[in-house]
Amino acid sequence: MMADLNLADRLKRIEQLEDELMRKGAGVLGAGADLSHADFFIFGAMRRTLAQARGFRDLINARNFPCAAAILRLQLDTAMRVHALSIVDDVDSACEAVLDGEQFNRLKDRDGNKLSDAHIRKKLAETHPWISPVYERASEFVHLSGKHFEVSIARTDDETRMAYFQISGHDPHRSDETYFEAVDTFFEATKLAGMLLLAFWTARHRRETVMASMPKDGA
Repeated sequence: MMADLNLADRLKRIEQLEDELMRKGAGVLGAGADLSHADFFIFGAMRRTLAQARGFRDLINARNFPCAAAILRLQLDTAMRVHALSIVDDVDSACEAVLDGEQFNRLKDRDGNKLSDAHIRKKLAETHPWISPVYERASEFVHLSGKHFEVSIARTDDETRMAYFQISGHDPHRSDETYFEAVDTFFEATKLAGMLLLAFWTARHRRETVMASMPKDGA
């Protein structure tokens, strides 16, 4: 099925996922929800997830692959940090500290390990092993590396052994198919981040709704 989708179709899948996350997020919270520090943290993470998804689509359409790849790395970072909330002792205290300006990587999980990028990536990779290789490849675009050299090559001539470079903010001309893997991976990263965000809100607010509806002792 995926093989039948063109680049526009693949980008549309991401846009539809954004709409679904907004709709489901609003459905879980509803009006008058009692919000905590953790909720404000998740609000920020949801906003970041949606903004990065929109930015990624714009950058692919603008044929700006280096920036799009860097945003893929940031989307994985969002998923990692939201998942990290499941391994701390006190979620609200951890989120309050971050909202007050504490660096995330100075927080610790319930086993005393600092929530470094390496540690929280390892924990998320236990259930989603594809995260690590994608994270490492995308990180090469966050820091100036050989990847920037590779994507600046417009074409090569095997006979003359010449390489031609394009000095431009746009990618050298390439077929749409060259973007498929990055776009499909970004879709999966966004789906993962969104799933973790919605799961957090559902577990917290739906549980509170159920508990509030239960009869009191002696009722």
